[in-house]
Amino acid sequence: MNMIKVYLYGPVGANKCVLLPTVAETEAGVFVEGEPLLIYDLHQVDQWKSQIYKALNREMAVVATPEGDLEPGSQILEALHLNSWAAFEKQSVLFTIHKGARYIKIYATGFGEDGMWSNAAMTERQFHSRAPLEIVVDAIAKEIISHPQGHKAEPSSTPLMIGMAPKQ
Repeated sequence: MNMIKVYLYGPVGANKCVLLPTVAETEAGVFVEGEPLLIYDLHQVDQWKSQIYKALNREMAVVATPEGDLEPGSQILEALHLNSWAAFEKQSVLFTIHKGARYIKIYATGFGEDGMWSNAAMTERQFHSRAPLEIVVDAIAKEIISHPQGHKAEPSSTPLMIGMAPKQ
């Protein structure tokens, strides 16, 4: 089995980016994110698609189980200069790709009423394990590019007056 995590980080008023952490499995069976963390501008599609393809083709590393609690995404928070995981989560979408013996599944987080990720709002897409990886990677890229999080715009400071002519 292989698992890949891809984050679409889309803060309002800033460049949208795609983050690709390296995922490994600990000896205890827990999935952890490690180095390197690759960060691409959303528009660098060929570069991040290439990395997703490479990640789908390699075996997942098994690493020693770290001692103590693992803080989620600390390398991501450091790279983006954020203070909390909640601040990151409210401005991003997690795409998780599981490549198993029978299927390749793509999960995308949805948002709950509080703006945090919600399993209830998650979407899932499935491919047969023998589907050409190029097709799977293209589908992942389409999901990322077309996701609303990648298109959030700065709220307009000028109110829109529909049906009213400007004052002369």
